[in-house]
Amino acid sequence: MNESSSKGLPLIGAGNMLASMMASGLILGYLVDGWFDTRPLFMLLIGALGVVGGFQKAYQLLRMQHRARQQG
Repeated sequence: MNESSSKGLPLIGAGNMLASMMASGLILGYLVDGWFDTRPLFMLLIGALGVVGGFQKAYQLLRMQHRARQQG
């Protein structure tokens, strides 16, 4: 794979990381709400944690890719 075709791969990885963490937070919160019968309290709380964690992981991944490109 040449360099020009692999420039977008870190962006795809960061997007997948963000989407999967958001979805898992919302699904986990929905299941906890069903268990405690407290809709939509935990879905919002755990979903918000998933969004924040997703943005943090995507930022870290992109920052790591940026540093690798600057060094090499």
